[in-house]
Amino acid sequence: MSQLIRYRTLVLVIFCGSVMSHKGDILFPDQISPRQSKPPVEPRTAENTALLLRSQSSETVRKINSPEEFLRMIGVSPSQVFLTSRMGEPEERSNSEMAKQANCEPSPTVVPTYQRNDPSIVYFPRCTRVKRCTGCCGNELLSCQPKEIETRNFEIMLAKLTAQGRFEYQGKQVVPIDEHIRCGCDCVIKPSDCTPKQVYKENLCRCVCSNTDDRAKCIEHPDKIWDSIYCSCSCRNAHECSTGFFYNQNTCRCERSPVEQRK
Repeated sequence: MSQLIRYRTLVLVIFCGSVMSHKGDILFPDQISPRQSKPPVEPRTAENTALLLRSQSSETVRKINSPEEFLRMIGVSPSQVFLTSRMGEPEERSNSEMAKQANCEPSPTVVPTYQRNDPSIVYFPRCTRVKRCTGCCGNELLSCQPKEIETRNFEIMLAKLTAQGRFEYQGKQVVPIDEHIRCGCDCVIKPSDCTPKQVYKENLCRCVCSNTDDRAKCIEHPDKIWDSIYCSCSCRNAHECSTGFFYNQNTCRCERSPVEQRK
């Protein structure tokens, strides 16, 4: 347990050091000067950094299905965790149990049997159970998705409520319902989610901009910022200009309109 504590402390120290070392990279709008000689580094927020790390780890975490595999991934021996005496631990921990991973697999799931459009129609049964892909994956970039689907046909009975308040049997109806046969963890973001200027990186589960030259030119400009979704460059502080001036998206400044210049 002491080695595990030392390991966690080391990770915390490294993380804090990394945060402090990048503190100077954060650029606030009111700190931008048009005379700034050194172009600013494109801001990397904590959210973007975490997203990149999760993207890089997606391929690894797909294969983790047990606490032992998780501990080995982070470099900790399972025996150090599971064989350590619980003497002196808080009562709530001593009475607890290790949570079991809900693996991505077909599981019985309640689904409706019939989507009625006529309020006078009643049917039975209203729902049934079929196997659907459920469970969790390594991180939010992945989700449990069906890899093989089979359609099953179910019979349901229908009746109609008449104006006299009586039910009239309408017979049986066959409804097709999909059942998931095989499941797997796959990227939530698909190639179809990419914008025209993006390419899909399956190993990162994300779309990235293909116009890298435009990005390089954009981040060299002190008054511009790169949009990683639309893969375009825009001014950091676009704003309204006073009468007779217009905002130039190329220079990111208010300039006198051509009409005013001719006066």
